[in-house]
Amino acid sequence: MDHVQITMAEDVGIGSRAAFYDVTGTARDVLQNHLLQLLAMVAMEEPTSFDAAEIRTEKLKVLRAIKLPENILAETVRGQYLSGWVAGERAVGYLEEKGVPAGSTTETYVAVKLGIQNRRWAQVPFYIRAGKRLPRRVTEVAVLFKQAPHLPFHPADVEMLGQNQLVVRVQPDEGVTLKFGSKVPGTTMEVRDITMDFQYGEAFTDSSPEAYERLILDVLIGDRTLFPDAAEVEASWRVVDPLEDAWQGTKPETYRSGEWGPRAADELLARDGRQWRRA
Repeated sequence: MDHVQITMAEDVGIGSRAAFYDVTGTARDVLQNHLLQLLAMVAMEEPTSFDAAEIRTEKLKVLRAIKLPENILAETVRGQYLSGWVAGERAVGYLEEKGVPAGSTTETYVAVKLGIQNRRWAQVPFYIRAGKRLPRRVTEVAVLFKQAPHLPFHPADVEMLGQNQLVVRVQPDEGVTLKFGSKVPGTTMEVRDITMDFQYGEAFTDSSPEAYERLILDVLIGDRTLFPDAAEVEASWRVVDPLEDAWQGTKPETYRSGEWGPRAADELLARDGRQWRRA
């Protein structure tokens, strides 16, 4: 594996939640819980059984193995949306939202590069991003594989070939996509990317329950699988607290509503010779 990207994009702004959001920000709102939980589920070892305690044990191992960047300010990006256009509609900037204090430096976007210090994931960076007023709503985990060290083709034959990818879409179109190279039919040699796509909505007649419907049901039946325990929460804050400390006194980068975040987020991956997957 070359690296992993975890994206949680929202096309909406903060709505009427200014009182909550301005003292919280994106890192505390979704990075500490939702996104680190996704990271733990992707990176954890196979549990000995599908039991809540076993699953939470494996997740905790991952959370405790997370390695923060040596230079947090250089390996993280905070952003705040300006006015712009989303889905053809005019969107105001964060500082223009009702209830937001003038000059607020609260972030509405965050991108972080993390590592995991264990045998399986050593040297495999995890790039995590989340933000509001992005082009569309999507949450996904993408595992991008290294390119083969040698391709026995003429360079012109593989101009359209990228990296193999395994993408798990969490919402809104739940499913799995596998992207890999295939020869184009015909007598000429041309290899380019194709995808195999599975969607729950197409494969099953029953629709998936809403996220909170599932959680309420789990509470009623006493299934704690999807609920982090105190140790997981503490391990997550040990990741987020140093970020918040390093960001004290800094101003977020800006991006226009309808864009995929600040330019600095693209530069974060570009320094490593990578780029964000088009979600």
